[in-house]
Amino acid sequence: MSSHVRVGSITLTLLLPMLLLLLSSPMSMQVQAADSCAGDTTPIRWNQTAQHLALVPFHNGMWWGGWGEYEDEMYYEEDVRKDGSGSSESSDSQPTDDGALSPEEPWMYEDWMRPRLEPLEENHYTTLLIGNDSVGALRVNLSANYRTTVCITLQDTDLNAVDGDVYLLTTQEYESYTQSYHSAHESSDMFYSDFEESLSNIPPEWRSFNFLGWKSYRDSHEYEQVSNVNFALNLDGPEIYSSFFTGTDWQDFYIVIDTWDNVHDNDAEPSNSIVAADVTIITTERSLILPPFTVSIVFMAIILGTLSIPFILNAKYMKAGLGVKQPEHNIVPSLETPPEYNPLPPPVLVTGKEVVELPQTAPFEQLEPQPVSEHFEGQG
Repeated sequence: MSSHVRVGSITLTLLLPMLLLLLSSPMSMQVQAADSCAGDTTPIRWNQTAQHLALVPFHNGMWWGGWGEYEDEMYYEEDVRKDGSGSSESSDSQPTDDGALSPEEPWMYEDWMRPRLEPLEENHYTTLLIGNDSVGALRVNLSANYRTTVCITLQDTDLNAVDGDVYLLTTQEYESYTQSYHSAHESSDMFYSDFEESLSNIPPEWRSFNFLGWKSYRDSHEYEQVSNVNFALNLDGPEIYSSFFTGTDWQDFYIVIDTWDNVHDNDAEPSNSIVAADVTIITTERSLILPPFTVSIVFMAIILGTLSIPFILNAKYMKAGLGVKQPEHNIVPSLETPPEYNPLPPPVLVTGKEVVELPQTAPFEQLEPQPVSEHFEGQG
């Protein structure tokens, strides 16, 4: 394996968590949701596929509620205090039913019955009219086999954009939210409201210990001071809440449109008008559903791979030092050590030689042979 491939794999391993975080960020989810808001819709089959609920300031649906009902019109129960003169004074801090800014019907906030809903597998569109200082909600049963996209647009009766708050809550959190709403609108429970508002800015790591407040689903599906919002949701499985005292409870989902000043610090103020919320729900069947434990396995592999990188690099360089024999370098030169510097021999210059003509000599004279005997006699 080449060094470029190793460096590339290590870099990809280090950048993979950031890429996963970027792909799962709310910004990318909103972009995907905006692309999936179009589609054919069918009318909602009320109390079968969805239920319309409401919270109004002139009706307390909690068990401690002291507000009375009279001839289908909801009023706060007045605390009459008679003095010696026979005059009576009513509490001016309790809101009354303002018909001009309260379009809700009694069956919306008198929600004693919660029928079991079918899994949401169809596309729906509806418009909710929400009064001033009130809450409109859609109760649905989301399916884990479908990807659900919710698109909401807020405007007044004159088609002007209005800022509000949108939350996605489970059944347990919606009950806490309902309790918070009624406590804020009841004059005798101001201590609870003030104490709850003081806990509104709890850090995310401590929110699970906030037994008085409420939080959105997964701490991410809360959209405040918005007039248009799109979000998508994929469930890993059925949402079930388990408790040691109450056992296992099935959790529905509530798409809440908030037009009152709740305990959050960054929420929208009441608009003093009727808000029309156009809600579009698009469901898309999921082709591949991974079990929840695969998330733990993937992140465990990433963490172990990241931790093993220093050991792999250390082993690589340790083996590189043992495998190659390094040349010995002697500081003091020796005669047995060949010289490290071998100068090149001087270049041989090849020059042209001058041709010299030799003088011509006379031809050799031919000597006459003499007899051998004459030669020895002459020596004697």
